[in-house]
Amino acid sequence: MIELHGIHFDIQWDKFEPHSSFFIPCLDIKEAKRIIKLEAAKRKYKVRTKITTVDKVRGVRVWRVQ
Repeated sequence: MIELHGIHFDIQWDKFEPHSSFFIPCLDIKEAKRIIKLEAAKRKYKVRTKITTVDKVRGVRVWRVQ
């Protein structure tokens, strides 16, 4: 679970397979990327992040690459 802007996001890291992705809506992109990369590193996952807009909502798309 990660927390951004006081909101808890329940990421099912054990089900996060390589080549899959998820989107987290957020305003503070820099902080979101930092937290996501820390959580991924704890699990030894390699991820790629990109700022994206989904249905007019800005956030971060995260892909597991390995």
